[in-house]
Amino acid sequence: MKVGIIIAGILPAGVRQIIHKLFNGLAPCHQLFGIEVKKETGVADYLEFIVNNDSPYLSESVLKPSTLSVNMQWEEICAPMDRIIFIGDVHAKEQWQKSLIRSGKIISLYVPVSIYNDIEGSDWSLGYDTAINSITQMILKVKDTIHSLKYEQPRLFGFSIKGSPSPNMLEDISMAVDGYFIANPFEREEGQLLSNKVDGSFNHVHTSSVLVYSHTNRARVKEHLIDHLNVDWKYTEIDEALCMGTNPTTIDRILANEIAETIVWWLKNNHPTGEITVKRDGVLYQDKK
Repeated sequence: MKVGIIIAGILPAGVRQIIHKLFNGLAPCHQLFGIEVKKETGVADYLEFIVNNDSPYLSESVLKPSTLSVNMQWEEICAPMDRIIFIGDVHAKEQWQKSLIRSGKIISLYVPVSIYNDIEGSDWSLGYDTAINSITQMILKVKDTIHSLKYEQPRLFGFSIKGSPSPNMLEDISMAVDGYFIANPFEREEGQLLSNKVDGSFNHVHTSSVLVYSHTNRARVKEHLIDHLNVDWKYTEIDEALCMGTNPTTIDRILANEIAETIVWWLKNNHPTGEITVKRDGVLYQDKK
């Protein structure tokens, strides 16, 4: 059986581990192919996995993410394969549903991965724990620097997260660093309430804090929050590429192994098209009949 793997759009920590486990679990009875769709041409390359590195993170031939386009002919691209593993975020899931699910000609399995944990149907997603840990470590380093330098004014340092961070992600990070977050979108009144809360938190001991928010919200944060505070305001932007991570956290390592085991089980038992969901009680397979 020819099994094709597509990484659609993003490559967060843990995906390489899934591929590593699949190769070990399927070879030599099945052929495993990585499918890469070029952004410029839309043409697919089919790369057969023959030799797998002992380390799931140090392989020289790492499958690259394929571009996502509304005009992508996924049915035609996947036709040479007997089964397709479609790995990606919420946008990848939309294309999987509109193309492979709708056609019904290709047997496929969608695997949720997202640094934002925003995929409907799953309580958790591969890559999320590594992402929030990476961001948390960045913020804590800045907080250490802030505390070492005293200013006349209270200091507020902003972390503008690019991409599409979910409200849950912003809240989780702010709780981890003992800071504040502002959801996206937010109303003027919410900004004023948070402004009063932040302002009231400063005293002779607590002279600084941090604010986490979506990059798409930066103008409103300045207008409806920062401009109402008497603080020394600095901010930095966190690109989503900084959150992918080459070394996944323990939670993401465990999740990657559970997902890989479920994929192997799906393949070996010839289950129909479906999707993997990550629930609080474990990794589940759901068919799309």
